[in-house]
Amino acid sequence: MSSINVGRYWRGDMHLLYRLSKYIFRRWHALLLSILCMLASTYLQVYIPRISGAIIRNILEMRDFGTLLSLVIQSIVLTCFLGVISFLQRYANSYFSHRVIYDVRNDLYKAIQRQSFAFFDRTETGQIMSRATTDIDRIRGFLGFQITSLIGSIFLLGGIMLSMLSISLELTLFCFSITPLLVIIFVFFGKRVRDITHKAREQYGVLTSVLWENVSGIRTIRSLAAEDQEKQKFYDLNKSYYQSMLQAVRLRSIFIPLSALVSGSITAFIYWYGGLQVIGNKLTIDQLFVFSAYAAMLTQPISRMGDVWSSYQRMAAAGKRVFEVIDATPDVKDKPGAIEMPQIKGHVVFDNVSFGYDNNHLILKNVRFEVKPGETVALLGPTGSGKSTIIRLIPRFYDPTSGRILIDGYDIRDVKIDSLRRQIGIVSQEIFLFNATIKDNIAFGKPNATMDEIINVAKAAKAYDFIMQLPQGFNTVVGEGGITLSGGQRQRIAIARALLMNPRILILDDSTSSVDVDTEHEIQQALNMLMKGRTTFIITQRLSTIRNADKIIVLNNGEIVEEGTHESLMKKKGLYYRIYQSLFDMQGEKSLPELKEGDTKVIEGGFSRDGSLA
Repeated sequence: MSSINVGRYWRGDMHLLYRLSKYIFRRWHALLLSILCMLASTYLQVYIPRISGAIIRNILEMRDFGTLLSLVIQSIVLTCFLGVISFLQRYANSYFSHRVIYDVRNDLYKAIQRQSFAFFDRTETGQIMSRATTDIDRIRGFLGFQITSLIGSIFLLGGIMLSMLSISLELTLFCFSITPLLVIIFVFFGKRVRDITHKAREQYGVLTSVLWENVSGIRTIRSLAAEDQEKQKFYDLNKSYYQSMLQAVRLRSIFIPLSALVSGSITAFIYWYGGLQVIGNKLTIDQLFVFSAYAAMLTQPISRMGDVWSSYQRMAAAGKRVFEVIDATPDVKDKPGAIEMPQIKGHVVFDNVSFGYDNNHLILKNVRFEVKPGETVALLGPTGSGKSTIIRLIPRFYDPTSGRILIDGYDIRDVKIDSLRRQIGIVSQEIFLFNATIKDNIAFGKPNATMDEIINVAKAAKAYDFIMQLPQGFNTVVGEGGITLSGGQRQRIAIARALLMNPRILILDDSTSSVDVDTEHEIQQALNMLMKGRTTFIITQRLSTIRNADKIIVLNNGEIVEEGTHESLMKKKGLYYRIYQSLFDMQGEKSLPELKEGDTKVIEGGFSRDGSLA
């Protein structure tokens, strides 16, 4: 590996350890208890072989039953005490690691919550889930056992070395002359395992994303008979992940026998050379026994250090992925000195606003319009014209690439995001309900809402009647994503949730798209009453909603091409006229009567429930 790569890995590792140390020091009491127990355990491990040697010496030389019994009792007591110490050490260790990971997991969740929409646009769901679960668990595993194992291994190695030196200098020098070879093996294989593990973690994230998509989109997959192609996609990704993991297993399979071979060679030499020493009366049998016991123990700290190194490599790969999310800077955030947005009236101005995910491809281009408090604005245009982008910019889900958005004269980038969003109610066409009760879903944005408030907004959203017909009424659990409810029911719950916030600005993104004609009529009646005094932005294909808007903004290719009321735009016979006629044909009539200059009779008759002319 080049010196540049070594330096990069070193700096990255030091940064990772520095980040983890902040979490570790918060729980230093538990770590200290674990280390103290581990040191006591290490001392006992080094001391117990000496008692075993004394027992052998007593059997061979003294043959004193009382001394033998005393030594055996000591051995039993110390072994029991070692078990108690080991229990305390493991418990303190587990407590420490879980508390640290508790803090890390909370910070990771907070980081995910504060990320801008752009973060989720470029990061797969599976990658996020993988980092929040398996990667976090790898960090916990390292902190839970490997840190204290490393410290214990160092002390155990030192204790074994001193004990071995007190018995035979020659045998000790030989044993430790082989140690650098084991270290080289550990370092070499550890580096390879780290690279492979990092690659495998990325592949696992992709695999999780595909699985998530398939479970979420199972109805679409079945309806399009696309099971085979999805199976093949998952098979290919799973095979890549399997091959990476197999490569890591192959390396470990080489490493373990190789280290065992070196350890076995050390043991064989001890028995050969030590046996010669015993024959030459330079060592006693009990000394050779004790030394061989220490030599067997010698592989424990070295092997543990190897395990620590391998675990660290896996943890480093996982930790890097976790802290990438924790350290990610949101694209949209409160700027220094941001103020609380006061109670707004709803005067919205788009001042030469452009937006794009990159500067080479703008979705909105120099958009200018003004919406006065209490006005209802319908946004129309072909797919990809920028309608949804406009309503996502208002609550600062994204920030404009250029230009500014003013609400009551405040540039929304100058106010705190929470204070802005609390005054904006959003009902999207992509309704998401939590796996909780209907009551909790309605009150999600206002947890302290009273039951009367919840019931009132449910009635206003025309949801009360169907809720009361459910087995447990407002306490009915709706299932993941609201799966137990129909599309129209989910939509009305979402409308009630938005209305409970009593927002000054309403954003309705095709909010009645999943309901039948009668239900849409009921919801529209409620919305007409509730939109009074509120500035409302609507994206819809419902003709009645479009017609009743105070202002209609027509977009095409990210630019405003027409703006005005229904009557004025119909007279122009431009893009709005063509869109309206297309919607009119789909919703019941075959053609729209031709308008003559000044003729507005076509819109004077009103509309029936299905959107056709009355």
